[in-house]
Amino acid sequence: MKKLFNFCRNASFAATLILATSTAMSAVHNDIKDPRLVARMGELTLSAPVLEIFWRSYNHPSQPVSPPQAMQRIVDDALLAAYARENLPAELLAEENKVGFLRQVQREDRSVALLRKAHEKDLFAAIQALPEKSLDGILTFNPQLTAEQYKAIFALNSSVNIEATAEQENVARNTQVAEIDLGNKKVSLSLWDIYRRQNVQGRLSMLNADLKHLHAEARQRAGSLFVMNWAENNIPAEDVAAVQQIVANEQDKTVLLQSMGLYADVHDDNPVLRQRAEQIPQDQVLAFYNEHKDEFAVVEKVKARHIQLATQEQADKVKHELEHGLSFEDAIARYSIADDKNAKVPGDLGWLIRKDSNRGWIHSVAFAHQKGQTSMPFRSPQGDGKVVYEILYIDEREDGYLDVTDATVHYEASRDIALKQLKNEFYALQQKLRNSADVHLNPQAFKRRKKP
Repeated sequence: MKKLFNFCRNASFAATLILATSTAMSAVHNDIKDPRLVARMGELTLSAPVLEIFWRSYNHPSQPVSPPQAMQRIVDDALLAAYARENLPAELLAEENKVGFLRQVQREDRSVALLRKAHEKDLFAAIQALPEKSLDGILTFNPQLTAEQYKAIFALNSSVNIEATAEQENVARNTQVAEIDLGNKKVSLSLWDIYRRQNVQGRLSMLNADLKHLHAEARQRAGSLFVMNWAENNIPAEDVAAVQQIVANEQDKTVLLQSMGLYADVHDDNPVLRQRAEQIPQDQVLAFYNEHKDEFAVVEKVKARHIQLATQEQADKVKHELEHGLSFEDAIARYSIADDKNAKVPGDLGWLIRKDSNRGWIHSVAFAHQKGQTSMPFRSPQGDGKVVYEILYIDEREDGYLDVTDATVHYEASRDIALKQLKNEFYALQQKLRNSADVHLNPQAFKRRKKP
């Protein structure tokens, strides 16, 4: 087995790795002699192949990550996860998202994805060696579970219910969907095995007795079990355990971040951040406003003219002519269907003011353009009278700032201040954990390989 990463080619990498870790950790021991291992900390033993798996997972062209940075992330996640398990309520760590996948399912799926990617060629060869050269060769569906029977035993009886009943669960646990022959063992998949691995959309598909969806999920489960079985029989057990442990650490670290107000799904509330923001005094909001005033810049008013047209084709034609020399005044006179063509200034919309209580949709378009700029054609909203297409020209524009007493200023400023405080608290915790960490390293792991 190779002692070094394929991506590690020079001795300076060893110094970089040791420096990156030792400066962050108080107790670093360069005492690992096993050439295959990189580091050990608590219950986590990190080998070179496992580090490479996660380095490749973390590394992206838009945000490159070096192997030392990947290792630091793994170590930090382990520290934060251990802190979470010691300090957070057990029920919080075990709490499930009612619409998402179970935590255990997420862990298994990520572990499988990492191992599949890392051993893609070997797994492909293993699949090619199967009787049908595909995973279909190891999967046998229960012929008695027809679409009719599936519907009879598992379909919803009421559109109000979106979860399986206790009776449905009992039936599902005792209904076989398929058998998977992994060579060294056979696994029976029940209806419940597949149901519990679904998110809310998947559960609804099953409760609607979608047999095609059920078979697709069974095939996916067969693939996952095949990967894990192959890994357990072809790579060191400690590597499989390390992958699973690192994935579990990522998950528990995320719960810790959520508890600190630093991680929230786009659809989730963030009560920690909200409560901290409510505690920010007005003098701090004012100081933030004065320091970041540009963030509260607004368009106060815009003076604009418009061309109104009946169709997208006409609007595109007029826009093309404007781009090739037709004046806006001539375009109004020639094409606009608005009833203001005979006004003192044809097409004049006057001053569109931000604080106007009757502010309409056209304000938003006008405010997005600079003085002397012609807009692209845009369509009026559905349901706002007759549908027309508009082209605007901005004659004047006056910019300003939201007043410090504006509710938007207080909301944005207090949340930014609160978020910075929460981040600083997290960084302090992270540094404290690093300072108390006990890390064992292999100083020889990344030294340059001598050419034969």
